[in-house]
Amino acid sequence: MTTILDIGLEEILPDARAIIRQQGVPEYAARSPQLVEVAEAALRELKEKLTPAGVLAEVTVPDFADIYPGQGFNDRATPLEGIFPRAERLALFAVTCGQPVCDRIRDLFFNADYPLGAALDAGASLAADQAAQIAQDRFAATLADKTGVLRYSPGYCGWHVSGQKDLFAFLGEDRAGITLSESCLMHPLKSVSGVIVAGRPDIHQFTNDYTFCTACAGKECRERIQAVLNLSEE
Repeated sequence: MTTILDIGLEEILPDARAIIRQQGVPEYAARSPQLVEVAEAALRELKEKLTPAGVLAEVTVPDFADIYPGQGFNDRATPLEGIFPRAERLALFAVTCGQPVCDRIRDLFFNADYPLGAALDAGASLAADQAAQIAQDRFAATLADKTGVLRYSPGYCGWHVSGQKDLFAFLGEDRAGITLSESCLMHPLKSVSGVIVAGRPDIHQFTNDYTFCTACAGKECRERIQAVLNLSEE
């Protein structure tokens, strides 16, 4: 059964400082009045243009075992293939910031307003990620305390982006207005999909020595995994 997620605008809005950081601006430069002014203008645009929406659907481990291989393009070895079989519960999700903000970003770049376009693009990416976090939090709220809950998305950690085809097929017709192109690009662009894995915290632990890990600049997974592992120590 697919659940419609009611995502409030204020729940996903970043602040101006976060928008500046998202653009890779060093902290010492983030106090520039010009940067702050553009980031605040982007924030005003976000308040006007964001139309968040999302869906969530619980899936069994056997069903996800059929979904995960996708079109057969996953890396030969991936963390998720060893994680999801040990899950207690799983849920698929798709969330979006909506088409209006994507249209506005396109128009700003088309009209050569690059500073505001870049800031709005950064802010919308943050909002989309926060919408995905809300989907994870809503699912986690249905689980026992100290359950380790993390989300994983096609296009990352060896799960090929084409995996979205089977993921979206499972979600069915009502997907918060999100569609897939032939190349598996989501529309609206500022959207996130994936699987939320819930189980013992330690099932999410893996050594980041996969071939694709060397190309990953952020390594954000390390902090997310550690936060989950800390649950078992509290």
